[in-house]
Amino acid sequence: MSIRKAFLAATLTAAMFATGGCAVFSWFVAQFAPPQKVKAQFTPPPGKKILVFVDDPFYKVDYEPLKVELANRISQRLVANKVAAATIPYDRFIDLLAATPDFNRLRVSEVGNRLGADMVLYVQIDRFSLRDDPANPLWHGRLHATVRLVRSDAPQNEDLRLWPLDRKEGYPVPEQTIPESANTSSTYGAELSRLLADGMADRIAKLFYEHTVPVGSEEPSE
Repeated sequence: MSIRKAFLAATLTAAMFATGGCAVFSWFVAQFAPPQKVKAQFTPPPGKKILVFVDDPFYKVDYEPLKVELANRISQRLVANKVAAATIPYDRFIDLLAATPDFNRLRVSEVGNRLGADMVLYVQIDRFSLRDDPANPLWHGRLHATVRLVRSDAPQNEDLRLWPLDRKEGYPVPEQTIPESANTSSTYGAELSRLLADGMADRIAKLFYEHTVPVGSEEPSE
């Protein structure tokens, strides 16, 4: 321990005993304790190619770039953390969507199969808003999604679910929110959407690999 940290530790210890402060002790532990590990919710088979399929079946998204941002950022994190050997470029997904008149009738696994993916991470957007009310001038971003992972080589007329097996609708990812803001910039709506996409991408990707969080902090609950 450095002289500075040793001095700080001694000072905090003295303060703790002088005040009986549990808060001081908790802060002290958080500063010096190693980060705590959080296990993956599910570990996909290694060495696979994954398609991140962001869907908006209930038309909650009125800003289309959000889906592109979300898919790309999830894909980047999956590869960076070795959850996937590779991911399908989102442009190829868009090309298939544009070239397939009955796209909405395709099964999730069939979409993945047509694009050469081994698995599909299906991300269903359940809620997206930039303001609590259209008449409210304050920005307050919210994004909620449900995810499931399926194999692309499933038999015809079947989606072979890998995870979660106990939730028919998929795994509900904790809502991503951005604090209220009175920002008047004409570009803030787009920036807020990017922040929501980045935060949600981080939460979704971390479902599939072990990671660390500071001691005393909690993973967002469902």
